[in-house]
Amino acid sequence: VLGINLQIQFAMGLTKLVFLILWLNHLGSCLWWVFVRNSEGLTDTENSWRDFILAEVDASDLTGDDGLDGFWYVSGLYWSVTAMFSGASQRQPRNTAEFVFSIVYIIFGMLFGSSLISS
Repeated sequence: VLGINLQIQFAMGLTKLVFLILWLNHLGSCLWWVFVRNSEGLTDTENSWRDFILAEVDASDLTGDDGLDGFWYVSGLYWSVTAMFSGASQRQPRNTAEFVFSIVYIIFGMLFGSSLISS
């Protein structure tokens, strides 16, 4: 009975950890999307994620009227997971504001990852 109890505790702890990782990456995805949607005019290099994405999907704006909401979410989730755990992504920052946003998120990911390892 004691062995089964320990296995259940381990399974519950692992489940909580997986959901925490998924939730944090969901929040990261949403933050990324809010940043992309509201970053018009923040560029100092005449280049941005927003411009790159608009050119990539041949769209005129990012209102969500294009039926690509699932694509935008998964794209943000991809950025969030890769930035949090490896610090690398296909969606590289293209101006100073995006670099700062990415660096802060990567540092958060490093702190989160190191706290997972240490506990």
